Amino acid sequence: MKRSLYREYRPQTFAELVGQDHVARTLRNAVETDAVAHAYVFAGPRGTGKTSTARILAKALDCVGPDEAPVERPTATPCGVCRHCVAIAAGTSLDVIEMDAASHNGVDDIRDLRDKIAFAPVDGRFKVYIVDEVHMLSNSAFNALLKTLEEPPANVIFVLATTEPHKIPETIISRCQRFDFRRPHVRDIAWLLATIVERENARPDDERGGPRIDIQEAALEEIARHSQGGFRDAIGTLDKLITYSDGVIKPSDVLDALGVTDADLLFEITDIVTERRAAEALQFVQRLANDGTDYSQFLRDLLRHLRQLFLLQHLEESARDDVSLRALGQTVELDDQLLSRLLPQANNMPAREVVHFIEMLGEAQREIRDGLDPRLQLELALVKVTRPQLDHSAAALEERLRRLEAGTAAPPAGAPAARPAAAPVAAVEAPAGAVGFGEAATASAAAEPPEAELTLERVKRAWELILQRVQASSVSLYAMLRDSRPSALDDGRLTVTMQSDFALTRARDAGNAELLAGAIAAALGQPLQAEFVPATGAPAGPAPAGEASAAPQIIDFTALIKQAKGTFDAEEMPDDS
Repeated sequence: MKRSLYREYRPQTFAELVGQDHVARTLRNAVETDAVAHAYVFAGPRGTGKTSTARILAKALDCVGPDEAPVERPTATPCGVCRHCVAIAAGTSLDVIEMDAASHNGVDDIRDLRDKIAFAPVDGRFKVYIVDEVHMLSNSAFNALLKTLEEPPANVIFVLATTEPHKIPETIISRCQRFDFRRPHVRDIAWLLATIVERENARPDDERGGPRIDIQEAALEEIARHSQGGFRDAIGTLDKLITYSDGVIKPSDVLDALGVTDADLLFEITDIVTERRAAEALQFVQRLANDGTDYSQFLRDLLRHLRQLFLLQHLEESARDDVSLRALGQTVELDDQLLSRLLPQANNMPAREVVHFIEMLGEAQREIRDGLDPRLQLELALVKVTRPQLDHSAAALEERLRRLEAGTAAPPAGAPAARPAAAPVAAVEAPAGAVGFGEAATASAAAEPPEAELTLERVKRAWELILQRVQASSVSLYAMLRDSRPSALDDGRLTVTMQSDFALTRARDAGNAELLAGAIAAALGQPLQAEFVPATGAPAGPAPAGEASAAPQIIDFTALIKQAKGTFDAEEMPDDS
């Protein structure tokens, strides 16, 4: 039976450890200076070399060297050919005891280990106990282990490996030397994979057990990117692809083997969201269903795509040219192959929308982990970002306000939307201290972005935001208008249909129509006269005398600015007009 590549190419010396130079250097120096600690904690993500490093340390302590050049003491460069090195590499050494704490996590398992510690090594200088996933031990087992760590025999070394060091009691960690294994860079993983391919192709045909491996460099990088920083996962994927592919292994083969979403689909759905085409987003999800796509995997891939857009939007400001941008991109693991496609999309999608999209997908992931239907959660996330009027959260209301003030309310289905302006609250861009909606204030507010045509449909879409502004000024009027609906708009006069005679009568009190007009102007940038009518559409009697005779109310623009700051956490922008 063919041996897996991961077992075949495990690092056997400190020099072969990739991406963990800080660990290798410290342990090598400790062996050379006879300063090896009695216990270590190796913490880090899975597949980063924790157990392999523990075995290398064991070989360094017990290696006796080849017959022609024996060594009398521990060495930082184990020979790999003596009986101790061979047995440790094969996992058959009686002096290296590996224990899986996930399945042996009880106090009796630790007591059994403690009872055997007192015995001298069978053949080597040291006995090395490697406890994998040590965080899985029970509290009583940790207490039993603590006593052993306090007074270990001189010829016993403990290595406690874990992916979750925060679950280990502080009393245990304080008695050990801790090493944190880093998640390796994509380039380090790709280099290791290329080395393995080269070494495999250099072997005789009868030893290799198959044809030469022919794989494109881009495919190696694709494997590295999707390994999530794990050497073991990356090598396992390469092993799988060697069997999976016929001929040259291409990046598309990697995506097919891993079930990863094709980049074209990620660009497509991002464009759909940017242009707020909700119907096409739902049809896109149906296509994923027809192709048997794993929704959780798709969410991870889409989040990775959005992360690259997010980073580009901020890196590009610091990059002087394409070369410096690519150099910066390497430090944060951007996909160089897709940079020419990512840049236009990053420039076309406002940074605020990228963040909002990421937040919605993160919320969908949490709901899926809690057991809710993955497809429904994906659909909900896509509809919320394409139609924010359906989302009543504070963040969504702020986003809708920003879009409306920018004159970019959601277009009809199928029609592309203009890119929203960068300014979050256009009304706040007016000069501080301006009073009323005179020519100066209106010109300043409309200077950027340009004023869009005010239609009844736009007022309806913004109605919830308008009511939010009314509530900030008058809770009683907000209560009256909560069930009202804008029903007509003619020559600057908005007709508001009231659902009850009581609400209609109260709404017609002096000053309420002007207050509503001010809220509309603040939300949409254009003032409208308001008229309240009953649900039947017929007039409900003359308006109160006070309303007819009341002088137009002067709206304090400074007060509205203050309300916008408090309600929407807005900032006042400088007047560039």
